[in-house]
Amino acid sequence: MCRLLGVVSRDPISLDSAVAEEIEPFTAQSEVHSDGWGVAWFEAADGPSSPDGTGITGAAGGADGSGAAGAIGDTAAGAAGGAGPVPLSNPRRPQIRRRLDVARESAAYREAVSSAMGPLMLIHLRKASPGSALRIDNTHPFREGETVFAHNGQFDLPEGFREAVLARGGRTPEGTTDSELYFSLIELHARDTDAATAVQRAAAEITALSLEYGTRVPEALNCLYMTPELLIAYQQSDPAQARPHHTADNYSLRYRIDADRVIVASTGIPQTGYLEVGEGQVLVVHRNDLSVSVRPRLVELVA
Repeated sequence: MCRLLGVVSRDPISLDSAVAEEIEPFTAQSEVHSDGWGVAWFEAADGPSSPDGTGITGAAGGADGSGAAGAIGDTAAGAAGGAGPVPLSNPRRPQIRRRLDVARESAAYREAVSSAMGPLMLIHLRKASPGSALRIDNTHPFREGETVFAHNGQFDLPEGFREAVLARGGRTPEGTTDSELYFSLIELHARDTDAATAVQRAAAEITALSLEYGTRVPEALNCLYMTPELLIAYQQSDPAQARPHHTADNYSLRYRIDADRVIVASTGIPQTGYLEVGEGQVLVVHRNDLSVSVRPRLVELVA
């Protein structure tokens, strides 16, 4: 399991200011969710650019976590070369910083949450699925063009499953996680429908494929999906697959609507006044006016 936190603010503001009360208890969870972290944000269209317009990758070292100095560069452009800062030419392009160290102990993490500036921002703390490699290209959030995706949960990858997803023609994964296959299907469905429906259809398709190629439904498909205009949160989990160390609300996603922000987060932080995202529901937060809507569970079948 992982931890998710997303926020949409009325005005551009630094991430650590936007979630000033939540950031420390959220970050403290990296003691358990210690397999890397990622921060992503969209700045205001007319706002200042970030200090360097870059993504930071690697652990204590290079892009694969093995070197002695962190690589700096645009993560989508392939930071492994460590060629230095690469300015982002498209203001609608999400900015991402990822690293393989423990957020709670990371100076780079602190710098990322203070320099992230925008009305749309998210953080992911990773606890890798069993057998999933600790590599920077497996570290959330993932980016494709103008969208960002972060997943909390897991599903089996039996023989034939990955090939079946990739044959559909969605986004090509950079790493080896189940999460990127989920993202691939979201991006595929987003070509023909709105973002919220695309997330629900992708989740339904992952569930169907899990039963076609395997023996059980996904443990969880909780996610945050971010575009330049929207923050979308989806919740789906199977309580029967809860592990001994899980709490009863391990896969709950909750949100709170304030005057100047909307926040959505996994459990593990104080959540007074929060509402629950129901099973199969999609929460949609609009950047332009902070309006919030909840889509009911999808009943249509995925072809």
